[in-house]
Amino acid sequence: MHISASEFILFCGDPAENVRKLSEIVPEIELMIDGDGWDLDENGTWDKQFETLKGFSVPFTVHPPAWDVNATAPISTIREVATILNKKSVELAAKLGATQVVFHPGYYDGDSFFSKTRAKDFCYQQLESILAAAKPHGITVAFENIAGPAMTLFTQEEFIHALDGIDPSVKFLLDVGHANMNSWDIPKVIETIGHRMGGMHLHDNNGKGDAHVPMLKGTIPWDRTFAAMKSSLPEDCVLVMEYAAGTPLSYLEEGKNLLLEKLG
Repeated sequence: MHISASEFILFCGDPAENVRKLSEIVPEIELMIDGDGWDLDENGTWDKQFETLKGFSVPFTVHPPAWDVNATAPISTIREVATILNKKSVELAAKLGATQVVFHPGYYDGDSFFSKTRAKDFCYQQLESILAAAKPHGITVAFENIAGPAMTLFTQEEFIHALDGIDPSVKFLLDVGHANMNSWDIPKVIETIGHRMGGMHLHDNNGKGDAHVPMLKGTIPWDRTFAAMKSSLPEDCVLVMEYAAGTPLSYLEEGKNLLLEKLG
């Protein structure tokens, strides 16, 4: 079992200071490449951040920029930005020895007249691009379910089959908070695709908004979810507590202990 925490809880802080604080609580960290602390330098690189992070021995996974980034946008220039940032994230992951890079499949505006089929085509083009960058480094691409009902590309059943025929090195990353917003049967999803899951984003909400509150603070059926996790997840699945910015760090300690109790 790999217990991790997202840098999101310390959003916009200095990445090295964030890692120092988080590494005192959890054994692994997911870098959230977003916010003030992760602005690109004048050369369009994250070299400064890399120099301050390379001395840490903590295992990393990497979450590419997601704010204002849409891999399936109908405008090609916006998609190109997503491609560039995804590839830069893979490059950083390779330099840091990170094991996994998250892939955001993009947002679909349900109130628009854009074609969802075309948006999915763009999603898979982006996936092919990030896979081509990650695979030579042995980095796992983790395909995440994102957004609420009006913005998501995939229904529960579509997500379950989203990687059918895709290179087996691509894994699922189930975000339980996003799944709850879409009224998915979370334990069933885990039981169905758990064998191919590379990670989970663990947080909670009331089913109506992406609150990213700690586990047990919302409406997710955690007892059934933990049971499904224990029976269905591979040992190398990375369990990332992705709590909202400003959440007291003590909740990470509580979450870690909860995971050890329920899954250990």
